[in-house]
Amino acid sequence: MKSIKTHFGVIFSLVALLFSVQFGIFMSNLTKSYERSIQNEYNIVLVSKTPLSLQDAQKAVPKISSLSEISTAGITERLKGKISQNAFAELSKNLPKFYSVKLESFPDAAQLAKIEQDLKSIGSLTRVEIFKKTHDEIFKILLLIKSLVYGFAFLIVLLGVMLIHRQMRIWVYEHKERIEIMELFGASFLIKSGKLYRMAIIDSFIATLIVTCFYIALPSWEMFSTTLKGIGDLRTAIVLPYDALILLGVALALSIIAVSFVMLQIGNKRA
Repeated sequence: MKSIKTHFGVIFSLVALLFSVQFGIFMSNLTKSYERSIQNEYNIVLVSKTPLSLQDAQKAVPKISSLSEISTAGITERLKGKISQNAFAELSKNLPKFYSVKLESFPDAAQLAKIEQDLKSIGSLTRVEIFKKTHDEIFKILLLIKSLVYGFAFLIVLLGVMLIHRQMRIWVYEHKERIEIMELFGASFLIKSGKLYRMAIIDSFIATLIVTCFYIALPSWEMFSTTLKGIGDLRTAIVLPYDALILLGVALALSIIAVSFVMLQIGNKRA
């Protein structure tokens, strides 16, 4: 029973830490998915006196991914019966070209301002509409989401590290007699710490398995998937087994470092 309680303390600490790490990865991927979706919906509108090609636009702004002409047929058709044929022909001849521009990535405010200036340098353009107000509102929401996610993840990671360190000290205290006997026989650092390292590795695998199973099951929860459906694609937010390997690496690294640190502290005190 005592051994189970000892393992539970470390597993609980690691689960809390890994949960926050995976939550940070999950929300980061979800935010990127949301960013891609709004990037696909975000357009810059150009008004040009003459036809404009994608190559000409990319010379001014290399980040442009596509340029498509906006049809004016609907506007001209509504006017066709209201004005004379000569006036209609003149209007059609002098009507400017309208284009919709998409970018490779969603820009921040500074990047958008530069893109606007670079587009205005194209001589044939008479107007560049970047929809700045809408863009700024969306970008502020993205920044807020990222700040909250990383802030929360950092606090939980800090708490998890403190709990792991505390539990390792408890482990050393529980194995104090065994360690002291080994020291009397001149055992090396690795031999004295061997059992603690094995326990740390086992608990790291168990904690990783618990957190991974939780996040595998997460998208199947209807309430959760419905809530986040409008933000991004859950299938791209959880990447397995890649995420599981990251979690295992974090758990092993922190556990081994914690055991080593505590053992070195005790060794220095006795010296």
